[in-house]
Amino acid sequence: MGCVTFNGIQSQDLHIQVEAPPEYETPERDYDVQHVPGRNGDIVQDNGSYKNVDRPYKIAIGSFDETYTVMANRISKWLHAKSGYGRLEDSYEPDYYRLGMYLESGSIENLFEHAGRTTIKFNCKPQRFLKSGEVTQILTTNRTLVNPTDFVALPIITVKGTGNGVLHVGASIVTITNIINYITLNCEIGDAYNGLINLNSYIVLSNKEFPKLVPGDNAISFSGGITSVEVTPNWWTI
Repeated sequence: MGCVTFNGIQSQDLHIQVEAPPEYETPERDYDVQHVPGRNGDIVQDNGSYKNVDRPYKIAIGSFDETYTVMANRISKWLHAKSGYGRLEDSYEPDYYRLGMYLESGSIENLFEHAGRTTIKFNCKPQRFLKSGEVTQILTTNRTLVNPTDFVALPIITVKGTGNGVLHVGASIVTITNIINYITLNCEIGDAYNGLINLNSYIVLSNKEFPKLVPGDNAISFSGGITSVEVTPNWWTI
């Protein structure tokens, strides 16, 4: 029997047992395919991303102390409590987490008023995020971070110091002006900020893109008024 944790709530706390490991669904790559009449073969444009996947769990509920209706209502509240993506973990892949949402309605089979059975299915982003990628690396000197996956990661980088400085991450160079305590570079959403203050105008990106962590070695160095760099790498795979 397994366990599912969604939005910080564990399934066993709701008298849920996962009856079998979920099937692993490989995400579909996002292609635009166009057929040109009179030409053999289709034209394929790779958009460089993946589509969402489903993560289904066959579950059973049961308790001698609570009725079927009480347990079913609690499960429905659990699944629908969050709008949009929530953190999804399970005991079958303890080193990873996903971002998923519950979009479907469903029915739970009533077994003798104190038990039930159904399948719940989460619609997930294609990434399986490594929990090791949530660990913030604190750099006080130049270092190399090793991306253990085959996929480019988009980190959160907090640069600490005062005044002006230059940050090198692999082939990316970020020139920063007027650092006051710190500036955070969120490389996934493409924003620079200090708390609620947007600081995009305080940075210059050498290649017009925020830094990325490519598979393998990523040399990180800094100079000027930068005293330390904190990197949350956000490693992921599919």
